Amino acid sequence: MKHLSYLLLFLLIGSPIYALNSTPKIGIIHGIIKDINTDKAIEYATISVYNKEKSKLIDGTITNENGFFEIKKLKAGNYYIEVSFIGYEKKIIPNIVIRSYRRDANLNIIRLSHSCETLGEVVVNSNNNDIEYKIDKKIIPVNHQLSAAGGTAIDVLETVPSVSVDVNGNVSLRGSTGFTVLIDGRPTFRSSQEVLNSIMTDQIENIEIITNPSAKYNSEGDAGIINIISKKFNLKGVSGILSLSPASHENFSSDAMFNLKKKKSNLNFGANYNINALGGKRKIYKTLLNTDPTSHLDAFGDMDRKNKTLKISGAYDLEINPFNSISITSQYGNELFDSNNDLEYDKYVQGDSHSFENGLEKKDSKNNYFVTTFNYLKKFSKKGHQLNTFIDYTNRQYDSDQTSINTKADEDTNQFLSTFSEDAHGVVISTDYTLPLSNKTTFETGYEYKNLEYDSNRDLKETLGSTPITHPEFQQTADYNKITNSIYSLYSSKLNKLNYQLGLRAEHTHRHIQFEDDSYKINRWDFFPSIHTQLKLNKTSSLSANYSRRIKRPSSSNLEPFLIWNDRYNWTKGNPDLKPEHIKSFELDYNTKIGKQSLYLESYYRMTEDKIEHIKTILEDDSDIILSDIENVGKDYTLGFEASLVSPLTKWLKNILITDISHYKVEGEYMDTYNFSNSSTNWSLRNISYFTLNRITQLQLVMSYKSKSKWAQGEIADSFKTTLALKHSFFKKRLAANLTITDVFNTADLSKTYTNEDLILINKFDRDAPTLKLSLSYKFNNYKSTRRRRSSSL
Repeated sequence: MKHLSYLLLFLLIGSPIYALNSTPKIGIIHGIIKDINTDKAIEYATISVYNKEKSKLIDGTITNENGFFEIKKLKAGNYYIEVSFIGYEKKIIPNIVIRSYRRDANLNIIRLSHSCETLGEVVVNSNNNDIEYKIDKKIIPVNHQLSAAGGTAIDVLETVPSVSVDVNGNVSLRGSTGFTVLIDGRPTFRSSQEVLNSIMTDQIENIEIITNPSAKYNSEGDAGIINIISKKFNLKGVSGILSLSPASHENFSSDAMFNLKKKKSNLNFGANYNINALGGKRKIYKTLLNTDPTSHLDAFGDMDRKNKTLKISGAYDLEINPFNSISITSQYGNELFDSNNDLEYDKYVQGDSHSFENGLEKKDSKNNYFVTTFNYLKKFSKKGHQLNTFIDYTNRQYDSDQTSINTKADEDTNQFLSTFSEDAHGVVISTDYTLPLSNKTTFETGYEYKNLEYDSNRDLKETLGSTPITHPEFQQTADYNKITNSIYSLYSSKLNKLNYQLGLRAEHTHRHIQFEDDSYKINRWDFFPSIHTQLKLNKTSSLSANYSRRIKRPSSSNLEPFLIWNDRYNWTKGNPDLKPEHIKSFELDYNTKIGKQSLYLESYYRMTEDKIEHIKTILEDDSDIILSDIENVGKDYTLGFEASLVSPLTKWLKNILITDISHYKVEGEYMDTYNFSNSSTNWSLRNISYFTLNRITQLQLVMSYKSKSKWAQGEIADSFKTTLALKHSFFKKRLAANLTITDVFNTADLSKTYTNEDLILINKFDRDAPTLKLSLSYKFNNYKSTRRRRSSSL
């Protein structure tokens, strides 16, 4: 914090300081902005005031809910204003004069016309619950995802193109779990799944899906980026929202956000408590093919897990002047996780007697984290010319205890206690510079520094009856440090109807891992080019093509070269010699509007080199134990086609149909012995229907199907899920009640199969369903979040 204070002081001192002028500030400009067709007030329109002689930005503001704006304390002089808002043509009001005898410039009503063309994006939807397709991303508005009310970011993603969520809540992006999660465009050291699980829907404005990121973004993640855009507040006074969501099967969530806006400062406070419970029946079938006769080990029983999350956050924004602003945020989180697996094991040889064993596995873990960020934005007089500096510090402490109790008839009870602890902290410092070269051309460049350190300890204790047994092979420590320095540049321009962007990112990685007496280091450069283009075909259609190169580096746990005890029958071993995966990704997209219907067609091709896979084998010394190694097995290829059709069928019914068809192939070898080639054609279908029953009651029906899919050692079975959500508003929409039924027909089961020459392993999970949830949300005072205009790079 000491260094952070020095940096803040340096940035403030380095900012331009404008001396007070003897000329008095006497003038005021005000007016009302309305839609030229409907005559309705336009809220959040941007008003920019320029000096007429120098075309220099002087001041600015936004309109309130009545479309009214007011800019005070202007010096005597000649001005003009620029009025802009998403979806409307910019309008310039010239020749505004402020004098001592003419201090009040009343512009009365200014009417804006709808834009026929938007540079860098095609927005063909008019309803605010649509998914918005831009040149390099999809933007999903959270407020209108009824089925996600009272949930987390994961619940929103269940209705999003290119994304799938399995029965355990695990998220994948175009078939891969190797995506990166950003918060407001900034990286985080916490795992992607952990971040998505901890952010409540009430805290999210939009979610951006970036399947082929440009060189501006961090290169990590083979499938792309999920960017969480958090809610901001911009209306003066006190505002806030309270929500409470009890649900069946011990699920529960509550959330509160408060905001205080005073002139140029903004103070925000939020807190939420969430219980995410998952239970059901578990079945395991293991067949050993290398025995004669074939032997089996089956398990049946109950699985229950519960994740409790408490998060407290605060933010302070200060606009020093129209050219300089700062933002400071802090966040503390506490997560408690416990799971219980009560299984009965049945061991037998075909045609022989059965041997039974009871197994009880308990896991308790605690995760505490603290995150603080500092952001300084420097704007220059030329519109779009800015320098943005960001600092993030994260500290995380994780502790886990796992107990496994195994009991056989007439034998001593066998008990294992496995412990794991990890202390981690990291720093991110980045700066982005944007320079408009002309109305059509922009140059961007930036630098990012990331430093992550952690220390971990593992231990295992066994007790057979009353006899303690030591396991030094499971007692390990690890010290990990990774420093990444990155620099990028982007050049964006427009040639007639063609928008294009060229980018290049260079990253240097220094990684040092110390495992007791063993040390592993790497120093390497990687380069990541990107190309994005968009051709405007007509007012409602466009064609886009893009290419990017990305990387997926192995996680710290995958690099540990020693045995890790998961439970009595499952061990893991990492590999410090793992190479990172390198990914080449291509996309070709077409967007158009046919009558009132909007059609989006996307094709993609992704090739991965040095594909990382977990390889399951039987332990040589104990055939009951499955060992999961990790290796670079070869290459994989994905060729896919995605289509979305948005159909406003009637005034009260709107339908969104999303389909994804892909062909996946993986080939190579593992354990220096087995050559393989595996492929499958996978497809998914989602249908989302919105019913507007009246102006305060809406109904949403979501049906999704996912076909079976394969990888190097097996396949996942198909699944089907139905979700129904009903929303009703009270008290002029201040209070909203959502009733959500998830997995209505109890069909969202999970079945996963591993196969090789020695082993067939089938894992099945049938979760408790359906789940009912009632979400109550109350907005007070003038609560409304800022609708930030996040322009495309092109």
